[in-house]
Amino acid sequence: MYKIILLFISSCILLQCYGKGVPQISDSERFALEYPLAGSGNIFVYRNAHETADILAKGRGIVFIGFKECPWCQQYAVYLQDAAREMEIDKIYYCDIKEDRENNSEGYRKIVSIFEGYLQNDDEGRPRVYVPDVSVVSRGRIITHDFETSKETLGYSTPQEYWNDERVNALKERLRKGIGILKEIISYSCDC
Repeated sequence: MYKIILLFISSCILLQCYGKGVPQISDSERFALEYPLAGSGNIFVYRNAHETADILAKGRGIVFIGFKECPWCQQYAVYLQDAAREMEIDKIYYCDIKEDRENNSEGYRKIVSIFEGYLQNDDEGRPRVYVPDVSVVSRGRIITHDFETSKETLGYSTPQEYWNDERVNALKERLRKGIGILKEIISYSCDC
């Protein structure tokens, strides 16, 4: 009986130490692997399409929709993070929309319905979330919605070619303005 108890305790200890599988990495580390330009210590927090729809409908914050294979998203993430940090924001919600959009998932359809009136149409005339897409939201109210380089890039073939100093400064100013409004709403709101 003593050996059985000892074996049981040993098994529990081994499972505790080694049964966790692959070590988990933080959202910041994961984002840095997928978006190297954002660097380590970035402020992006992953959310799936359903969680993103909930944030857009009921939450507050900055929502960045994109996917790692998109070079325009890669560059945009840097400018978005710069503007957010300048405004002392410590979190940007990130949703990788690629698979949900390809499968027209329920979460994707919810996001499309929330963005009604803000989206461009695809070649078949249906509203579509093009990336990169960023919104500053507060409890269902879209304060700022930007998708400047999501579909039409005026003949520019790369983000580096498109994003000159003037465009970067204008983008950051729009983002700072939206973030400023959000911060003002938060400072005057009561969650009583």
